[in-house]
Amino acid sequence: MSDHLPDITRDLVIRARDGDEVALRVLVEAAYPWVRRWALVHTGEPTEADDLTQDVLIQMIRKLDSYHGDARFGTWLYSVTRNAATDRFRRERRRARASKDPRAFMALVPESPEDPSRSVERSELRAILQTFFEELPERQREIFDLVELQGMGANDAADLLGIEPVSVRANLFKARRRLRARILEVWPEVAEDLS
Repeated sequence: MSDHLPDITRDLVIRARDGDEVALRVLVEAAYPWVRRWALVHTGEPTEADDLTQDVLIQMIRKLDSYHGDARFGTWLYSVTRNAATDRFRRERRRARASKDPRAFMALVPESPEDPSRSVERSELRAILQTFFEELPERQREIFDLVELQGMGANDAADLLGIEPVSVRANLFKARRRLRARILEVWPEVAEDLS
């Protein structure tokens, strides 16, 4: 089964669903990093993503009986994550947020070894990019993360999200264009590099 959840096979899901405790533990451990990443994309805040991840994994376990193998497991699990995020946003919308955690985008972008003298510059850049990323509409954020940050193909992202590949490409184009415009507002001198 190729759904970008490499350690999750149909057999593993069936065994977990049928009560095999070892299979269930393996399933949860394999799903955790993917659910956490998706939760972070949906919430934008590491603490909320942790809470959402726990909620989703509990729902995944409770709803395994509803997974019949019609769709790929990754698609099913992503929809559980998105639905849980939507429910959480409805609750959170009623509460005012005092501040946002500036580490959210940093968790989306993998760390790379660097010269310590550039770490301040890199932190400032990440903070600006995080702001730009958060300004994207939710669908564009999802797709940009899946395709650009995780390296998933447009067809695979479309399958995962349950939409047409053309919609993935259109949203990706819009996200790239919007991010490029925002970067050029701050750094017009990089226009040649972004052409």
